Amino acid sequence: MVEKDTFQRIIDREIPATIIYEDDDVIAFNDIKPVNKGHFLVVPKEFSKNLYEIEDTTLQNLIVIARKLALNQVEKLGATGFRLVVNNEESAGQAIFRTHIHIIPYY
Repeated sequence: MVEKDTFQRIIDREIPATIIYEDDDVIAFNDIKPVNKGHFLVVPKEFSKNLYEIEDTTLQNLIVIARKLALNQVEKLGATGFRLVVNNEESAGQAIFRTHIHIIPYY
């Protein structure tokens, strides 16, 4: 049996998270170690390790939702901009090996 990653455990409601968005394909929740106020993650429910492995249609849906949520959070929090970050592989700072997008508001 393969051990579930942290994000799968959040999707399965086995560990708590502050979920800000969810549909059949994507979940978004606040980062446990935020870089800035409002930092959150957008994660596809379909597993892929990172951008090397994700299916094109899954990535397209993920980025569309990430942009919509980022714009919403910027307006809601009064941020003046945001950074969208995807780390791919350990050398680039990936710590959880499941595709996810960081949305980091800036003020």
